[in-house]
Amino acid sequence: MKYIKYFFILLLGFYSALACLDISYSNQLKKLPLFSGEVQEWNKIEKGKTNPQLAIFGSSRAFIQINPQILENNLKLKTYNFGLNGSKFQMQFYRFKLYLQNNIKPKTVVWNLDTFSFSHIDSVFQPNQYAPFMFCNFKLYSAIKQYKETHFLDFILPLYRYRDQKYWNDQIKHSKKEKLNKQGYFRNNGFKSYDREWNVNWKKLKHKPSNFSQTDYLLLDQLIKLCQKNHIQLIFILSPEYYKGQLYMTNRQQIIRQYKTTISKYNLPFIDYSEDSISNQKKYFYNTTHMNYKGASAFSLKLAKDLKSFL
Repeated sequence: MKYIKYFFILLLGFYSALACLDISYSNQLKKLPLFSGEVQEWNKIEKGKTNPQLAIFGSSRAFIQINPQILENNLKLKTYNFGLNGSKFQMQFYRFKLYLQNNIKPKTVVWNLDTFSFSHIDSVFQPNQYAPFMFCNFKLYSAIKQYKETHFLDFILPLYRYRDQKYWNDQIKHSKKEKLNKQGYFRNNGFKSYDREWNVNWKKLKHKPSNFSQTDYLLLDQLIKLCQKNHIQLIFILSPEYYKGQLYMTNRQQIIRQYKTTISKYNLPFIDYSEDSISNQKKYFYNTTHMNYKGASAFSLKLAKDLKSFL
């Protein structure tokens, strides 16, 4: 019995030592601009380093298309962009709840919906962006456990998720080549636009519906109710998409009508830029759904002007 006791004490000591190494290594990774700066952004949110009056949420179509500095200059409100690259609504909502948990709540949230926000996916985008935050983080596990890359052992065994050190060393080397701002961040208040050339092969595009998930769509009601509970003004937008590309999602109009039905039920604003003049100008886009730097600047100015009537 005595030996069993010593064995468990030794095992606990070994686990604790590995846990300390895990925390130390993870904290170093959190400072790096890994995965287009997402790790730095998660770390800011976790540490409570972002406390804007106006918060922008959504996918990459938020983080590369809505310049918070332009909104801040025009609206005189401290603004931050929390757009999550490659994400669907579920992980955007997780980011929002984590934000509320660790930061001062904003006065207003502008949420960019996409016609594919509630599309069903089997794999979460860039799953390793979550690795530095996984250890004993069961809220995160609950948010991503449905995806095939998620393994419970990664959340409870120290350093286990870093077992492929060649991969992580390569990611660290790549991150050190990124151009950072004066504060050492990849993004500027969450924003990072790209001055890319138009790159669309129309022949390869296929007409198809969005795999819309009614189960995931229930989260929209949860978001609205959470904002109501916290007295946060919520404004929905659908940012510009190049007009020809809109035709390739066969159930696009049906999805937008569903958005409008839900949002109007709560008497909330919804600004749809699908038919805005920006959506007709190819010079503002580098593909059918993402605007370049010039487009982001033009849209941000227009958005700031439109938001004034609601603020």
